[in-house]
Amino acid sequence: MTELEQGESADWSEVGEEDPAPPVRQLETEGGGISQSLLDTFQAELDEIASTKSVMIPVKGYEKTGLQVRYGMPENGKHLDQLARRVQREYKDAFSRNLYIAIDTMIDLCEGIYVQPEDVPEPVMLDPHDTGEPCEFDVTLAELMGMNGMSGSARQVVRRLFGNNDFAVMAHAEKLSRWLQNTKADLELEFWQTGE
Repeated sequence: MTELEQGESADWSEVGEEDPAPPVRQLETEGGGISQSLLDTFQAELDEIASTKSVMIPVKGYEKTGLQVRYGMPENGKHLDQLARRVQREYKDAFSRNLYIAIDTMIDLCEGIYVQPEDVPEPVMLDPHDTGEPCEFDVTLAELMGMNGMSGSARQVVRRLFGNNDFAVMAHAEKLSRWLQNTKADLELEFWQTGE
C-alpha cells in the first residue's frame, strides 16, 4: 500500500494550491483613466478592420505580369457555409471537397483580375476588350489562356490559371482564407509560418 490506506481519500485542497490569477488590470495613466493615445489607437484599428472590404492576392508564377486577383469580403459567413454545403453534396472524398470549396469560394468572392508589371505603380484591370470592367474567372480569361472552343466552366478556368496544379490553387485559397479571418494578416507569409 501507499501512504494512503485503501479507502482513504486525500485532501487535495491544500496541495499545489496557488493564488488565483490576478484580475485584469485597467491600463491607467497618472490621472487614473485610459490614456487618450491608447483610445485613439484602438479607434484607428477598429476603423481599419471595419473599412477593409477587399484584398489583392498575387498569383504565384506570374511575377513578370504581376497578376493579382481582387477578392471582396462576403456579406456574411452563412453565404460561404451554403457554398461549402453544395460542394459537400457534390463530392464524397475529402480532397475534392476541400479543393472545390476553395475554388468556388475564389470564384464567388472574385471582384476582378489585375496586372501590375514592375514599372507600373498601381494594379491595372485585365480588360482585353475595353469593357471598363476587369475580367474574372470567366469566358474572357478562358480566351486569354487559349481555352477557345472548350466548354470551360469557371472551375476549369481557375484550375487552368494555376497550371492545373491543385496544390497551387489550395495555397492561393489559403491566403484568401487567412485574409477573411484577419483582414490585417500578412499574406506574404507562407501558410505554414506563424506570427500574424
